[in-house]
Amino acid sequence: MIASILLAVPLAVIWMMVTMSVSVESFIVGMLLGFAILLLLRSEHPSLQWRKLPDQLIAFVVYTVTLGRDVVMSSFDVAKRVLKSEMPLRPGIVAIATQDLNENEAIAAFSAHGITLTPGELVLDFEGSHTMFVHCLDVEASSQNGPGAQTKRLLLLRRIMGVQTNE
Repeated sequence: MIASILLAVPLAVIWMMVTMSVSVESFIVGMLLGFAILLLLRSEHPSLQWRKLPDQLIAFVVYTVTLGRDVVMSSFDVAKRVLKSEMPLRPGIVAIATQDLNENEAIAAFSAHGITLTPGELVLDFEGSHTMFVHCLDVEASSQNGPGAQTKRLLLLRRIMGVQTNE
Protein backbone atom coordinates (compact mmCIF):
# COMPACT_ATOMS: atom_id res chain seq x y z
CA MET A 1 0.00 0.00 0.00
CA ILE A 2 2.76 2.45 0.94
CA ALA A 3 4.69 1.46 -2.18
CA SER A 4 1.64 2.26 -4.32
CA ILE A 5 1.30 5.68 -2.74
CA LEU A 6 4.99 6.43 -3.27
CA LEU A 7 4.89 5.21 -6.86
CA ALA A 8 1.82 7.36 -7.52
CA VAL A 9 3.80 10.55 -6.77
CA PRO A 10 5.81 10.49 -10.05
CA LEU A 11 2.59 9.65 -11.89
CA ALA A 12 0.97 12.71 -10.31
CA VAL A 13 3.90 14.88 -11.42
CA ILE A 14 3.60 13.48 -14.95
CA TRP A 15 -0.14 14.21 -14.83
CA MET A 16 0.58 17.86 -13.92
CA MET A 17 3.10 18.10 -16.80
CA VAL A 18 0.68 16.57 -19.32
CA THR A 19 -2.25 18.75 -18.26
CA MET A 20 0.01 21.81 -17.86
CA SER A 21 -1.72 22.58 -14.60
CA VAL A 22 0.58 22.96 -11.62
CA SER A 23 -1.72 23.14 -8.64
CA VAL A 24 -2.60 21.19 -5.53
CA GLU A 25 -5.87 20.08 -7.14
CA SER A 26 -4.10 18.78 -10.23
CA PHE A 27 -1.57 16.93 -8.05
CA ILE A 28 -4.39 15.29 -6.07
CA VAL A 29 -6.17 14.22 -9.26
CA GLY A 30 -2.87 12.84 -10.59
CA MET A 31 -2.28 10.96 -7.32
CA LEU A 32 -5.76 9.44 -7.43
CA LEU A 33 -5.38 8.41 -11.07
CA GLY A 34 -1.88 7.05 -10.45
CA PHE A 35 -3.04 5.12 -7.41
CA ALA A 36 -5.97 3.68 -9.39
CA ILE A 37 -3.66 2.62 -12.22
CA LEU A 38 -1.28 0.97 -9.78
CA LEU A 39 -4.16 -0.87 -8.13
CA LEU A 40 -5.33 -2.15 -11.52
CA LEU A 41 -1.80 -3.35 -12.31
CA ARG A 42 -1.35 -4.94 -8.91
CA SER A 43 -0.49 -8.37 -10.36
CA GLU A 44 2.67 -6.94 -11.94
CA HIS A 45 3.23 -4.31 -9.29
CA PRO A 46 6.96 -3.88 -8.66
CA SER A 47 8.03 -4.16 -5.06
CA LEU A 48 9.67 -1.09 -3.60
CA GLN A 49 13.24 -1.75 -2.56
CA TRP A 50 14.80 1.27 -0.89
CA ARG A 51 18.36 0.41 -1.92
CA LYS A 52 17.35 0.37 -5.61
CA LEU A 53 15.29 3.55 -5.43
CA PRO A 54 18.12 6.03 -6.24
CA ASP A 55 19.12 4.04 -9.33
CA GLN A 56 15.47 3.76 -10.37
CA LEU A 57 14.96 7.53 -10.02
CA ILE A 58 18.14 8.28 -11.99
CA ALA A 59 17.04 5.87 -14.73
CA PHE A 60 13.59 7.52 -14.76
CA VAL A 61 15.11 10.98 -15.21
CA VAL A 62 17.48 9.74 -17.96
CA TYR A 63 14.60 7.95 -19.72
CA THR A 64 12.38 11.04 -19.52
CA VAL A 65 15.10 13.35 -20.86
CA THR A 66 15.99 10.87 -23.63
CA LEU A 67 12.34 10.47 -24.61
CA GLY A 68 11.84 14.23 -24.62
CA ARG A 69 14.92 14.72 -26.80
CA ASP A 70 13.72 12.00 -29.20
CA VAL A 71 10.28 13.61 -29.47
CA VAL A 72 11.74 17.06 -30.22
CA MET A 73 14.30 15.76 -32.74
CA SER A 74 11.72 13.57 -34.48
CA SER A 75 9.28 16.49 -34.63
CA PHE A 76 11.85 18.63 -36.41
CA ASP A 77 12.70 15.77 -38.78
CA VAL A 78 9.05 15.17 -39.69
CA ALA A 79 8.42 18.91 -40.13
CA LYS A 80 11.48 19.19 -42.38
CA ARG A 81 10.29 16.27 -44.52
CA VAL A 82 6.79 17.71 -44.85
CA LEU A 83 8.00 21.19 -45.75
CA LYS A 84 10.36 20.01 -48.51
CA SER A 85 8.75 20.05 -51.93
CA GLU A 86 9.93 16.54 -52.85
CA MET A 87 8.90 15.16 -49.42
CA PRO A 88 11.70 12.57 -48.98
CA LEU A 89 9.73 9.68 -47.50
CA ARG A 90 10.73 6.03 -47.55
CA PRO A 91 7.94 4.53 -45.46
CA GLY A 92 8.01 0.96 -44.31
CA ILE A 93 7.65 -1.44 -41.44
CA VAL A 94 10.59 -2.52 -39.28
CA ALA A 95 10.65 -5.49 -36.88
CA ILE A 96 12.29 -4.63 -33.54
CA ALA A 97 13.06 -7.08 -30.72
CA THR A 98 11.16 -6.28 -27.55
CA GLN A 99 12.28 -8.41 -24.66
CA ASP A 100 13.62 -11.66 -23.27
CA LEU A 101 11.54 -14.75 -22.54
CA ASN A 102 10.94 -14.18 -18.83
CA GLU A 103 10.55 -10.42 -18.94
CA ASN A 104 7.75 -8.30 -17.57
CA GLU A 105 5.25 -7.40 -20.33
CA ALA A 106 4.91 -3.89 -18.90
CA ILE A 107 8.46 -3.14 -20.04
CA ALA A 108 7.56 -4.00 -23.64
CA ALA A 109 4.39 -1.90 -23.38
CA PHE A 110 6.28 1.14 -22.05
CA SER A 111 8.88 0.69 -24.77
CA ALA A 112 6.17 0.60 -27.44
CA HIS A 113 4.62 3.70 -25.89
CA GLY A 114 7.97 5.50 -26.08
CA ILE A 115 8.31 4.62 -29.76
CA THR A 116 4.75 5.67 -30.58
CA LEU A 117 5.22 9.04 -28.86
CA THR A 118 7.99 9.98 -31.27
CA PRO A 119 6.62 11.54 -34.46
CA GLY A 120 7.23 9.50 -37.59
CA GLU A 121 7.04 6.10 -35.89
CA LEU A 122 4.11 4.02 -34.76
CA VAL A 123 4.02 0.56 -33.22
CA LEU A 124 1.52 -1.47 -35.23
CA ASP A 125 1.58 -4.93 -33.70
CA PHE A 126 3.41 -7.43 -31.51
CA GLU A 127 4.39 -10.93 -32.56
CA GLY A 128 4.34 -12.95 -29.38
CA SER A 129 6.35 -11.21 -26.72
CA HIS A 130 9.58 -10.84 -28.65
CA THR A 131 8.99 -8.66 -31.70
CA MET A 132 7.11 -5.46 -32.40
CA PHE A 133 6.42 -4.07 -35.84
CA VAL A 134 6.99 -0.34 -36.21
CA HIS A 135 5.77 1.76 -39.13
CA CYS A 136 8.22 4.55 -39.89
CA LEU A 137 8.63 7.37 -42.38
CA ASP A 138 12.23 6.42 -43.21
CA VAL A 139 12.68 2.65 -43.15
CA GLU A 140 16.44 2.81 -43.75
CA ALA A 141 17.17 5.19 -40.87
CA SER A 142 14.83 3.35 -38.52
CA SER A 143 16.29 -0.06 -39.34
CA GLN A 144 19.78 1.30 -38.59
CA ASN A 145 18.94 3.30 -35.45
CA GLY A 146 16.00 1.30 -34.09
CA PRO A 147 17.76 -1.69 -32.51
CA GLY A 148 20.34 0.47 -30.69
CA ALA A 149 17.69 2.87 -29.41
CA GLN A 150 15.53 -0.09 -28.33
CA THR A 151 18.43 -1.63 -26.41
CA LYS A 152 19.03 1.63 -24.50
CA ARG A 153 15.29 2.08 -23.89
CA LEU A 154 14.89 -1.46 -22.53
CA LEU A 155 17.93 -1.10 -20.27
CA LEU A 156 16.55 2.11 -18.76
CA LEU A 157 13.05 0.64 -18.38
CA ARG A 158 14.47 -2.44 -16.64
CA ARG A 159 16.33 -0.19 -14.22
CA ILE A 160 13.20 1.87 -13.59
CA MET A 161 11.17 -1.27 -12.87
CA GLY A 162 13.94 -2.70 -10.66
CA VAL A 163 14.48 -5.75 -12.88
CA GLN A 164 17.91 -7.39 -12.68
CA THR A 165 19.88 -7.24 -15.90
CA ASN A 166 22.72 -9.41 -17.08
CA GLU A 167 24.17 -6.70 -19.32
